[in-house]
Amino acid sequence: MVRLFSGEGKNETRTPAVANMFYPGSPDELKSMIQKFMENTHKIPVDEKPIGLIVPHAGYVYSGQIAATAYKQIEGMNFDTVIMLGVSHRSGINGASVYKSGTYETPLGSVEIDRDLASIMMDKSDMFTFQPKAHAAEHSLEVQVPFLQSVIKNFKILPILMGYWSEVVCSHVSESIIDSIGEKNILIVASTDMSHYYPYDTARRMDNVALSSIKNMDTRKLMADLGAKRCELCGAAPVITTLMTAKKMGAEKLEILQYANSGDVTGDKTDGVVGYFAAAIYK
Repeated sequence: MVRLFSGEGKNETRTPAVANMFYPGSPDELKSMIQKFMENTHKIPVDEKPIGLIVPHAGYVYSGQIAATAYKQIEGMNFDTVIMLGVSHRSGINGASVYKSGTYETPLGSVEIDRDLASIMMDKSDMFTFQPKAHAAEHSLEVQVPFLQSVIKNFKILPILMGYWSEVVCSHVSESIIDSIGEKNILIVASTDMSHYYPYDTARRMDNVALSSIKNMDTRKLMADLGAKRCELCGAAPVITTLMTAKKMGAEKLEILQYANSGDVTGDKTDGVVGYFAAAIYK
């Protein structure tokens, strides 16, 4: 059960909704699981500091190891704020819903919301609202926070949920991020899974279509392929927005770190599978 608020204003607390479902609710078990994931991956030899990550949001037993390949790339680094872009699975959202203040809690502790950045963004555009119901039980961002708590310290977060993708909304959210961050040292994290419940070979073919455009940071082709249903991203809006924003920040390189689907993870390739990937974006 989610206790969305524990007070007013800066004392609002978003408590875990999917602990013991998507990841362990025990702090010790959760730390141990993430530590094992991190030990089973490596940091790629790149001189630049990542400005963005793209990560999956399924249960840790399915996609945790893949997510870890992205979080490994920022291990020990410093960021003022992590802007987290996720998809709302349960509530319809027009524009974007910003979790605007308070703290975001996991079994590993609480992370402060960057209320100043939230206020700036919401003042700049009426596309940003705070829709508590959308955030209350949403897992796409919650599952990212324990990883962040495990690899970086002394950071704030700005959780943003988006609905179905459109070029207008993604472009507007991207511009608003750029106009609001000032000199902050930020990291953008986009949360998405890929194709859902297709036969194994079909899933890989569709996912490769998406990965090709993402690798090239080609939002135009990605949107065309999504519109024609040649590929699927449940977090298409977060991914498109992140690619747009990263390019405005000077990004020139995106590394696909790992791809797999649930058939690869479980060994059962006879049923419909779900695709997962991790990527890092660099200036």
